[in-house]
Amino acid sequence: MNFSVPANIRATARKAIAYNLSLPMSKRAAYKQEGNKRVQGTGMNTARKLVSGTVNSAQIIKMYAWFARHGESPKEKEARKDRTSKASIAWQLWGGSAGRRWVNFNYRKLKKQEKEKK
Repeated sequence: MNFSVPANIRATARKAIAYNLSLPMSKRAAYKQEGNKRVQGTGMNTARKLVSGTVNSAQIIKMYAWFARHGESPKEKEARKDRTSKASIAWQLWGGSAGRRWVNFNYRKLKKQEKEKK
């Protein structure tokens, strides 16, 4: 099943990508070390999928898990108060608070459909 990404979430992800790429590599969110170089991680990949306008069920499930891990953490919430922190940038790459609400809605819809099939 595919889901159309709302315009405000696409815009949030697009702005986050641009801001993240404007930073020096050492300050960027959603990059990981592979060998001796830093490469794009799941946050940047997710943002690009959001910007594309469509995500599939697997991406909704992945995003639901990410928001579950990072949304309720007091440490992460505190870090996101600084809009220039990696935590805040990562949050925006995943669609921000609007993205979280949209993912939760669609995740519940997926689970309901699964239940009805049984």
